[in-house]
Amino acid sequence: MKILIIQTAFLGDVVLTIPLIQAAKKYPKAHLSVLCIPSTKNILEGHPAIDEFIVFDKKNSEKSFFSLLKFAKKIREKRFDVALIPHPSFKSGLISYLANIPERIGFSNSAGKFFFTDKVFFDKNKHQLERYLDLLKYFGVEVGEEKTEIHIDGKDEKFADALLPKDKIIFGINPGSVWATKRWIVEKYAELSDKISKELAGQIVIFGGPDDIEIANSVEKNMKQSAINIAGKTTLKQLAASIKRCRVFITNDSGPMHIAAAMNIPVVAIFGPTVKEFGFYPYTKRSIVIEKNLPCRPCGKHGPNKCPQKHFNCMNKITVDEVFSTVKKLYENLEYN
Repeated sequence: MKILIIQTAFLGDVVLTIPLIQAAKKYPKAHLSVLCIPSTKNILEGHPAIDEFIVFDKKNSEKSFFSLLKFAKKIREKRFDVALIPHPSFKSGLISYLANIPERIGFSNSAGKFFFTDKVFFDKNKHQLERYLDLLKYFGVEVGEEKTEIHIDGKDEKFADALLPKDKIIFGINPGSVWATKRWIVEKYAELSDKISKELAGQIVIFGGPDDIEIANSVEKNMKQSAINIAGKTTLKQLAASIKRCRVFITNDSGPMHIAAAMNIPVVAIFGPTVKEFGFYPYTKRSIVIEKNLPCRPCGKHGPNKCPQKHFNCMNKITVDEVFSTVKKLYENLEYN
């Protein structure tokens, strides 16, 4: 059976799709292809469950409708039997339809549900990772627990070894996010980092992608203690290999948060405009989400670029001391010491 999984969303969604990929590959004689965007392919590379990558450059070369038609024709020529479509976008559903894939399975709340041959109930009470696995109900399979596997090769491990000190306790901070209101305050990240450095003798490593360089640099400039700033300097798998070295990872609601959780690194997640009930909290028992119970939360699925209420209390009211005490709790209570 030739199976295509269409996931053209952001990094976090792709990481949460890995258990679905692993479970789908267990179907007898399955040939599994994954359709993703250029920026997320690297985190999946090397995974033994994936037989083929198909890259869809939806923001650039394949942005126009004419390009989409050409792309769908290319998919049609591969003669897939089944498309599993965890991404709820209209375009993802349309691609599967234009590619003439006989069985097209997606969620009941998807914007592209009109293109599906089978719709799976979207359970709002589940974590997104578990919802994705629900797509396999099409096969009549009840899927058990699937551990997310991010395959880091020797080169990525050597990169992290060369970059990060082996004789220090590493605490990672991830101050960036695609969405502006998901970012905790820069000055607070800096103050927290200094506190960790002084009171826990920790080495701060600042993480982030190319779009996070400015905010990472701003955190570093506001710090009094020294930090290792690797924002924008890694591939996704090098990022994962570096996160693997952390004792605790402090982060906004973002893709790197899901990478840390997948590798069972203790996570302190700071949630502002979004809430755990959306199902995108870190999927690990070694995590604590810090958030404020406010009547204006949530203010959107992702969080807008500016606070609609103009007070930004969801982030402003989260103090350095409460984040630090949470970091300290995870550091001292887990079986690391």
